[in-house]
Amino acid sequence: MRVSAPSTSANLGSGFDIVAVAHDAYFADVDVTVRSGCSVNVRFAQHDPGPDNTVTRSLRFLMDRLGICKDVDVYVDNRIPIGKGLGSSGAAAAAALVGFAVEAGIEVDPALLVTAAGMGEAAAAGSPHYDNVSAALLGGAVVLLDTEPVVYRRFSPKLTLLVAVPHVETPPQKTRLMREVLPREVPFRTYVEQLARVSSLVLGLSTGDLGLVARGMTDEVVEKARMRLIPGYLRVREYALASGALGVAVSGAGPTMVALVEEKDVDSVKHAIRRAYSEEGVEADVKDAHICDGAMAYYRQR
Repeated sequence: MRVSAPSTSANLGSGFDIVAVAHDAYFADVDVTVRSGCSVNVRFAQHDPGPDNTVTRSLRFLMDRLGICKDVDVYVDNRIPIGKGLGSSGAAAAAALVGFAVEAGIEVDPALLVTAAGMGEAAAAGSPHYDNVSAALLGGAVVLLDTEPVVYRRFSPKLTLLVAVPHVETPPQKTRLMREVLPREVPFRTYVEQLARVSSLVLGLSTGDLGLVARGMTDEVVEKARMRLIPGYLRVREYALASGALGVAVSGAGPTMVALVEEKDVDSVKHAIRRAYSEEGVEADVKDAHICDGAMAYYRQR
């Protein structure tokens, strides 16, 4: 069983840890074979994270939760840039979980798949995370309402994004580092402003209102604390907005950045982002992308 899962962008500015979208910029392909037995064997075509990885943890968590055990062979061909804030590890886990469920012939609540993939993320990020994996599994735009247990709402807005991936080295345990720089307290006024932005972001995703989504992509808490660690952040944001982008945000923990654009402005904003990185002395890939289905599409089509 071959299953693909898309790249994802979490947070989108103000939606820290609760909002993510699936887009067709990149994909992870996973081949899954299930037999009788009780072992999980995972191989990677590219970067090998070792035996304790998101895919292995996710599959073992799911089998433990379901009270079953199978021999599972997984081959991961992950073309999503690793460590760039595009949910590469989560996409691999999402595709493997769906492939396992289909091959094993079992019905699984999507919320349980999100939980299993999120628990697997602890292998890459140091703690469970559910935003990227929910979008990789479910597709569209996902808003998490709770994580214990997982409760979500999925929307299908039509968004055009420019996904800018700088060619820079990222430190080990990048996600943990990017969390360590976050403020422990924020002023009450900032808290109120942030609530307004999150409300705008969620409402915009649910209705497809690009103006509301763009308003919600402004963040004065998380991105303000992280921007010094994102190469070219200020220049990319300035140039993209000046050339017609509706909103600009860091994708997940970065360093990838995403710009929300209208189709008519794709070329001008793409050129502006490339110029910004060039002036920063950084090479970058800039791809236009659209919201797409997640790995669960394979489950629904079986």
